[in-house]
Amino acid sequence: MKRGGEEEEKEKVIAYLKSRLFPWNFILEDVEEVPIEHFVPYAIQMCEAKGITKGSVKDGEAKAIIATELRDAMTEYLSDDRNRELMEIHGEFAAQYPFAFAQCLVHAILYRLGLALDDVVNLKAISEVLDLDMDGIKRRERFTRDLISKSKTKAVRVFSKNILDRNVISSEGDSMGNVDDITFDTKTGRVTGLMVSQGSVRSELAMTDIALAVHSNNIVLKHSGSK
Repeated sequence: MKRGGEEEEKEKVIAYLKSRLFPWNFILEDVEEVPIEHFVPYAIQMCEAKGITKGSVKDGEAKAIIATELRDAMTEYLSDDRNRELMEIHGEFAAQYPFAFAQCLVHAILYRLGLALDDVVNLKAISEVLDLDMDGIKRRERFTRDLISKSKTKAVRVFSKNILDRNVISSEGDSMGNVDDITFDTKTGRVTGLMVSQGSVRSELAMTDIALAVHSNNIVLKHSGSK
């Protein structure tokens, strides 16, 4: 992405985060299918890492979860001045990251909670006010959810590939070691933790103790002494 285009995209993201339509305005963007195919496994891996699944969220809290996760992802994107890591991980798809990944993340969260867009937002009313292509929005929803339903195995492979050898740092910025393995719940297949090595010392870090970034080479502990 050229510098000028990148700055325009960031300004658009900032405006969307401040809008009264947030988080649904990210869903309304016209995004091509190819970047959605690329980002679906990353959205699934984030949900896996954060334990977002049916029964993990109380009734009526889906919108709040979506808003929190989407805001965190976009804040991370905005804080990366040159997006070097974004380019390294996503290559040609980096330019589509803000809205393609956002849509994948929203649909992945809803899918895992057993919900659809119509269950949490009146898109018809919004589309009528803004004169949007409702058929296009619903078509992307069906396309994305179909990919999500078929991509769990791929998502685990993507997660494993991108998480191994990452540096783990404390909330103060101190290096805590590197990830050398991943632990799973044998019954559910969910990722439960990361094995971290520093010299001869090896310990397990629970997924609930980390702030997982989609396009960062570091894993950050949420609190001091989590490890």
